[in-house]
Amino acid sequence: MLQIALLFMFLFVTHAGAAPAEAERIKRGYELSAETWELKMKIAADPEERRKLMEARPEPAAAAADLWRQIAPSLKEDWIIPYAGFFLELTRGSMADERQRLLEAFGEHHLAKPGLAPFCIALADSGDPKSLPLLEKILAQNPDEPTKGIAALGAALLLKSLGGAPEVMQKRLTYLRQAIIMAADQDIGGVSVADIVTDELYVIRHLAKGRTAPDFSGADVSGRVIRLSELRGKTVVLLFWDAKSPETDKFIGLTNQMAVKYEGKPVAILGVTPESLDRIRELQADGAIRWNNLIDPADKLAREYRIAARPAAFIIGSDGKIEYAGLPGSFAELTVDALLAGDAPEE
Repeated sequence: MLQIALLFMFLFVTHAGAAPAEAERIKRGYELSAETWELKMKIAADPEERRKLMEARPEPAAAAADLWRQIAPSLKEDWIIPYAGFFLELTRGSMADERQRLLEAFGEHHLAKPGLAPFCIALADSGDPKSLPLLEKILAQNPDEPTKGIAALGAALLLKSLGGAPEVMQKRLTYLRQAIIMAADQDIGGVSVADIVTDELYVIRHLAKGRTAPDFSGADVSGRVIRLSELRGKTVVLLFWDAKSPETDKFIGLTNQMAVKYEGKPVAILGVTPESLDRIRELQADGAIRWNNLIDPADKLAREYRIAARPAAFIIGSDGKIEYAGLPGSFAELTVDALLAGDAPEE
């Protein structure tokens, strides 16, 4: 019996030690394959090569499933903290039950632990307002000032999706002030919290609901220069996108449906993408993309509109004022419908 007990103990210890190493292997492997794929996409010589690369892009679902098998038995343990944010990044729009289990475990066991900054950033990047209470709890309970500051920044970023009501705007400003006070010099992806807050304040002043959309111009696939201000009188669906998102195919399908739905109506759907001119020209010619696009290879327009993640949508009324800023999808479409019906979209 003693030998059997020792054997089980050995197997348990071996698995416990193997899980963190395996989780690290999965994370590093996916990141390396994603970086390699992005590099190949940048230097692809022709549309056919890019098409083949698109078919071979790294699959986040497989990496997420592998990672979940490693971390799921250990959600109470501290070693999973560095991998929790990565799991959230891999599973945007998928594995809802697993994500919920992870968030519940963090709420119960990890709010006051060190090393939560990447997790806070992943919560903010998720764009899911349901993550807001967890960030607020980290802000209230975590003893580390920089972590609290990054949680405050994440809360401010998530509040963007809740509209521009005065009380929401006031909370955003409060969280941004806390982020500056507690974490101004903290680095997030090569950018300081202070710089991110500066951009967010620009968004509040110039890109929030009710503000006049900043004018810009760019060349479409035919070389024609399009200026946003020339589209006054129409509702503009402005979409920032690229092919790197795992949901690009879904985004293209939904936008094509919108193009069909609003055909013949005073609606202009305009994409902004860093993808190659030849590739977008080919997709539009084949009918795979049914809306016009401006080519923005240096991300000049994306920076002007402070795009942190794609896809992103702005709905601009016929008077040039922003009526919606957030993710493409049903809320964006409902805003267009309300504008066409002559109703003021609700907050």
